[in-house]
Amino acid sequence: MKTSKIRSVLFLSLILFVVFSASAETYLSASKIKELISGNTIDAEHLKKGFSFKVFFDKDGKTAIRNQKGNSKTISYKYEGDKDKHCIHWAGKDRCAKILDNGDGTYTRINPKGKKIVKWTKINKGKTL
Repeated sequence: MKTSKIRSVLFLSLILFVVFSASAETYLSASKIKELISGNTIDAEHLKKGFSFKVFFDKDGKTAIRNQKGNSKTISYKYEGDKDKHCIHWAGKDRCAKILDNGDGTYTRINPKGKKIVKWTKINKGKTL
């Protein structure tokens, strides 16, 4: 009788582990963010305002080019490795965010308040503005 109870508890524990593991959010480390975007162009969608744009992140780890509707603007970016954040200098201030791996080839920028702000819908190799 004790063996069947132990097996039941172990089985239930395994099921709970699988369910919670599958639903856990995976954030990228600063080094993984760098590996993903360095020298590449990101197709992005602003989730709050509903517009699309592209950003090329130079391999220098500092310079980016943002393109929206044919208008390009050079901006700066950096990584906060100790906090695993990616920061873009836009509209006069650094906008830092954690990067959530959505598990489907897309990524979401999560601001310090925990809000989903921008979704990276596609990673393009090289500069494809």
